[in-house]
Amino acid sequence: MTITADLQRILDIAISLTAEKSYSKLLEKLISECMDISGCDAGTLYILRNKKLEFMILRNHTMNVYQGGNGEPIESMPPVSLDEKYVCAYTAIHKKTVNIPDVYNDSSFDWQGPKKYDSITGYNTKSMLVVPLIDHDGKVIGVLQLINAKGEDGNITAFSEENASIVFSIASEAAISLSNMILVRQLRDMLYSFVSSLTTAIDERTPYNANHSFNVARYCDGFAKFLMREEKPRTDFEYITDSEREQLVLAAMVHDVGKLITPLEIMNKSDRLDFRLPIMENRWKYLEALLKIDFYDGIITEEGYKKLKKQLKEGQDFIRDCNKASFLDDEKLKKIREMKDICIFDREKSENVEFLTDEELHELMVARGTLTAEERKIIEMHVVYTDRILSKISFQDDFKLVRRFAAAHHEYLDGSGYPNGLTAQKLPLEVRIMTIADIFDSLTADDRPYKKAMPKERALSILSAMADEGKLDTGLVKQFTEYINDKSDV
Repeated sequence: MTITADLQRILDIAISLTAEKSYSKLLEKLISECMDISGCDAGTLYILRNKKLEFMILRNHTMNVYQGGNGEPIESMPPVSLDEKYVCAYTAIHKKTVNIPDVYNDSSFDWQGPKKYDSITGYNTKSMLVVPLIDHDGKVIGVLQLINAKGEDGNITAFSEENASIVFSIASEAAISLSNMILVRQLRDMLYSFVSSLTTAIDERTPYNANHSFNVARYCDGFAKFLMREEKPRTDFEYITDSEREQLVLAAMVHDVGKLITPLEIMNKSDRLDFRLPIMENRWKYLEALLKIDFYDGIITEEGYKKLKKQLKEGQDFIRDCNKASFLDDEKLKKIREMKDICIFDREKSENVEFLTDEELHELMVARGTLTAEERKIIEMHVVYTDRILSKISFQDDFKLVRRFAAAHHEYLDGSGYPNGLTAQKLPLEVRIMTIADIFDSLTADDRPYKKAMPKERALSILSAMADEGKLDTGLVKQFTEYINDKSDV
């Protein structure tokens, strides 16, 4: 079989259309190739949505009109209803190509639209070829309308049957590609809606995590775009792509999904003692009552009674203050340990009643934050759970790195992070970005149980200090600082 130049061109167009990954570029390529191969002057491309044909692309060489090629809406052109009196609607309804030599001498359809356009612009609409875009399931997804074929002499002529056949063939190939692209987009939308629902569930589970996942995703998206600006100098990494940015944002949205398994009493622990404090306060009242009984029974003097009562009161106030303090120094921790020796003998039960129990002392001996070492380990397990949960989701090629990014957001460059103690060599750019965004939002959030919101300047200085310690990427922290300072809504 000999492949002619024309046939080779058609084959090349078909290959080009099937290879195109961008929805708007595919539409642009379809109308451009069909206009070129048919030698026409103008064209309009419609996509069928909600039982209406929506204008997607408008081309007119004579009028120098080129709209919709970048996916922007053509607001000046209202959608066409599926009424058979309109030629494009007729084509969509009956899945038939319509070839009109001269619209002004045709009574088959309502031509008020083209005639009105001509009267306003001075254009002369004459020949028209209208082709349905039919996918592999026989479903019409749009209509291609070509206007004013030109002969070799440059004059307007009718579209040939050969051109009609070729355009139909190209349009059908494009329709299949469009249909596949729409299916991929729907699957993508479904993934995003699933991830969004999952993220909402994570953040809604506790009031102390209300917007964290969405905030981290927002910071990751904005900062990645900031790094992608051509005029900006970058880090030593290769240029970040849109695909990598998209995977980073998805990973940020689900990075805390493991917290669905973390016990709420630990996630919501706003102070060191939590539910134990009311129990302790009741016991302290009992101690005061025992002390008073000992005084009335003459076991202790009035002076001793007042001294012990004052000691109990001061001890209670001190414990309440320590319970909510963000940090306890060595002196305070020592004083808490000494209070473990305070007790009053219950003569009726023949036993000592302690001011502090061993368990309460253990909870209070947390120098920073509210969680004991055991509770912190449970919290840290959320990253392991995140990895396990995401392992059950089939992330295909376009999202194959989401799980890896999400499961490593608490790792540090110096290997001091968790859960796997990964070092710089195993932490890609996206993970480094997410770690910075996660820490920044945690520091500046106003919905955490154990601290007040921190000013962004203070948070950025902490990030800088962590970079100096070798935990975070120094170059990224500097650029993140610039990004945050450029933003007016942070």
